[in-house]
Amino acid sequence: MTWKRNLEKCVRRCVRDRMELVPLLRMVLNKLASKMKLHVRLRVWVALATAYVLFMGLVHLLQIPLRSNTLHSHYDMSAEGVMKRHRALVKKEADKYAKAELQKSTAKMEKSKQVELLTDIFKKADTNVNGQLELQELSSWISIKTKEHLTLALRENFFMFTAIDQNPRNGVVSWDEYHYYFLKQHGYDDEFIKDHMYNHKGMPREIKETIMRDKAAWSEAARDNPDQLTIDEFLAFRHPESSHVTILNIVEEIIARLDIDGDSKLTEEEFSDPDTNQVPEDMTPNEYKQERIQEFKTIDEDESGSLDRRELLRYIDPRNVHHAEKEALTLLATADSNQDGVLTLAEVLDQSHVFMASKMVDAARSFHDEF
Repeated sequence: MTWKRNLEKCVRRCVRDRMELVPLLRMVLNKLASKMKLHVRLRVWVALATAYVLFMGLVHLLQIPLRSNTLHSHYDMSAEGVMKRHRALVKKEADKYAKAELQKSTAKMEKSKQVELLTDIFKKADTNVNGQLELQELSSWISIKTKEHLTLALRENFFMFTAIDQNPRNGVVSWDEYHYYFLKQHGYDDEFIKDHMYNHKGMPREIKETIMRDKAAWSEAARDNPDQLTIDEFLAFRHPESSHVTILNIVEEIIARLDIDGDSKLTEEEFSDPDTNQVPEDMTPNEYKQERIQEFKTIDEDESGSLDRRELLRYIDPRNVHHAEKEALTLLATADSNQDGVLTLAEVLDQSHVFMASKMVDAARSFHDEF
């Protein structure tokens, strides 16, 4: 039909000329109106009206925005402007984590606050609400808090590393950058920091000791350059329990120390030998050996009679539930005064110093003491 050919020509011309959609539709409708009969025209208009109503109904139902949510031109969208806002956001997040870490220490918490905290945690861990903590409930709670800490540590590491890497911003953090940040978080101004960057005279003993521990941990984490850390090394420095590199190093150290025959695997005898292991003071060599044999059987997942690196890595990983189960057993054995196999709130409060240092309450402190 002639009107169809004319319509096709019109559409092609509009596309060629890059005309906007509204003028294009108006031109198409005008062509249709001039060529179609009245009853056909009415049907077209009814169909368009119906389509419009359905479309608006769908928009309302699904809450689809009809306008762009992007920033308008009066915002600074230059590369420098975007980076400036990003750096401000990163600094805000890093400061939040740092301040929370300075304030959350449970080691010096008042006794009344300890009771309040332990009571709250006891109720949360008591999932069956019977007023007692069973071994499974205790283990599950410790496992949950461990995973929360490890997840938070990874997030904190990114924000803190980015905030500290300022002078210069080169993808690594130097000791001077970290030390400046550390002193700044403890309330010292720029002038004081400049005068005491290498001389800590006049600072509290606690801060001096923290600086010395940080310096030692820094040396252990730095693999390529002793004066600066990459983001992975910074994670090993701040949260070694979250660093795969740290866990790998522990596995390599265990194999190097216990692998007598040099096959890069550990037999039951090598793993449990009291002569090549450090036996705790409260255990006899035979007791230690029997405990290590049971531990060996737990690690030996494929029951091959030897432990390879993969099995050791899985076992040492802090996310492994056996760590939570082991700590839960220790807490239960320590606090269960009537030996009924469960803990009451009174028993927990009676050993508050033990629980306050455990992963049940403070996973970060417990991990850092271990590592």
